[in-house]
Amino acid sequence: MRASDNEVDFIASVTHDLKSPLNAILGTIEMLKAEIASDNGSKENMLENLAIASMAGADMLEQIQNMITTARMQAGKETIHPALLSGSDLIERARNMERTFKNEARCKKVDFSVVIGKLPAFVYWDINKLRYFAINNLVSNALKFVGHTGGIVQVLIESDDANNVTIAIMDDGPGIPENERASVFGKFSQASNNQQSFHGGGLGLFNAHQITTMHHGKIEILDGLHGRGVTFKITLPAIPFEIENVELREMLELEMECVAG
Repeated sequence: MRASDNEVDFIASVTHDLKSPLNAILGTIEMLKAEIASDNGSKENMLENLAIASMAGADMLEQIQNMITTARMQAGKETIHPALLSGSDLIERARNMERTFKNEARCKKVDFSVVIGKLPAFVYWDINKLRYFAINNLVSNALKFVGHTGGIVQVLIESDDANNVTIAIMDDGPGIPENERASVFGKFSQASNNQQSFHGGGLGLFNAHQITTMHHGKIEILDGLHGRGVTFKITLPAIPFEIENVELREMLELEMECVAG
C-alpha cells in the first residue's frame, strides 16, 4: 500500500524534529566524556551540559507525547475524564507549572511568569490533558519563539463574570503573521516566519486545539506583549460537562451556595 503524501510529510517532519534533540543529547554526552577523561572539566560546565541534555530529552518526550495523542485522537480513542477541582487547586497547579518552566526559561534568558487573577470556586476539567496537551504545548512553543535572544513569556489565568476561565500565553517574540493565524491549528501547520518554533511536525498546536474543543472551549490568536509576539488565549467554561455523579453534584451545589452566601 502506497503511503499518502500527508503520511510521507509526517514521517519526514517527525524524523527531522526528533533528530535535532537526539543530536544535542549525543553531542553533550561526548563533551562530558571528554571532560571526565581529561580531568579538566569543571563542575559548572558539566552541570550546564547536563542541563542542555535534559532539555533536549524533555523536548523529545514532548514530541513523542504529541504524536501518541494525535494518533489516539484520529482513532477516536482519546477521551476526557473530568474531575472537580477547587480554585485553590488550580492556583497550586499553576504555581507548579511556573516552577516547572522557570529553569528552562532561565537557561534561555527568558523572563517567565504566571499571573493569577480571580478564579471560579470550582472547575470540572480533565486537568491533566489540558495541562500536558494544551497549556504546556503553548508555553513550550512560546519559550522556543523567544528563546534564541531572550524575551518575555507570561501566562495570565483569570475568570469572567460568566464563569468562563481564560488562560492567555503571551510572548514578545517574532509572532505569527495575521493572515496565517486561522490555519496554524491544522495538523503539520507551521508559521512561515519561524519554522523552528513549532517542533514535532506541527502537532502541538493541533493537539492544543483538539483538547480545548473537547472541553467546549476555544483558542484565539491575538497580538502579543508590547505590540510584538503572539498571544494564545484559551477560553473554557468552568463546568463544561454535566456532572453525572449525584453525590458530587450535590456537594458542588452546596459549596456554591456557601460561596454565594
